[in-house]
Amino acid sequence: MDVSSLFSPNSCDIRGKQSKDRRTWTEYFENKKKLEAEGVRVVLVDMINHPVEWSVPISNEMFSGNLYPAWTYFCLYCHSGWSSGYVQMQIKPKLPHYTIINIDGGIIMYNLQR
Repeated sequence: MDVSSLFSPNSCDIRGKQSKDRRTWTEYFENKKKLEAEGVRVVLVDMINHPVEWSVPISNEMFSGNLYPAWTYFCLYCHSGWSSGYVQMQIKPKLPHYTIINIDGGIIMYNLQR
């Protein structure tokens, strides 16, 4: 058995959970500024019909059409982060040209942090 194949060497990356595709709301806002300054599109996706500033409701069209350029970051949020994490796992392999991020804690943490 090769123990090094059981984990990613980046699993404890201090640059914001880079190897895990989830972020806190604080990390989302910090990374959004940096990415947009580099010309990367960042889309906050509302999965629960509870819009927050800059969010767009989830739809099939956002992933299937040419609405967003390749390499767009889609940041999903729900009530707690569990449903958005599940959706992330389902669509991420089907959309390798996009980065799909799960917002940890969902709208609950957003409301607590504002």
